[in-house]
Amino acid sequence: MTPMKEASPPVSAMATPTNSSGNLVDEFEEAFQHCLNVLTKEEAVPTSDKDEIKVEVEQNTLRFIDLARQMEAFFLQKRFLLSALKPEMNVKEDISELRLELARKEELLKRHYDKIAVWQNLLADLQSYSKSPAQGSATPSAGSIPPSPLQNIPGSYPCMVIL
Repeated sequence: MTPMKEASPPVSAMATPTNSSGNLVDEFEEAFQHCLNVLTKEEAVPTSDKDEIKVEVEQNTLRFIDLARQMEAFFLQKRFLLSALKPEMNVKEDISELRLELARKEELLKRHYDKIAVWQNLLADLQSYSKSPAQGSATPSAGSIPPSPLQNIPGSYPCMVIL
């Protein structure tokens, strides 16, 4: 005797809530669990038809997608009501988003100014380095040449500087 499979609800019935509380979030979670169960369950009967499995997967996936759309519609309706009843909330949200964006851009500018200062110092060091051997003796000793300022910059790679 083969075990009877539980009949899946028709696609038209998927839009209506099935659990007693009617909580959309719970139904959404339930549908997600059903999707996972269908994909991960071990078959009691190894001779089950692949078409039956495919239909079950499609039905559970469609139910999950349908509930996701219902949840999206619910939240969009609430957002619309909130914007209609309390438009100042939208303005406050926009202001806070603009403040965050402004702070982010100010931080970016600060980092750029810091990098400019580092490169200006490097350029000044290179200019002073190129002038100092010309003012001293014609053949400076190896101990009198200062180390390259390029080594002090984080993230820089050793390279040959031609002056």
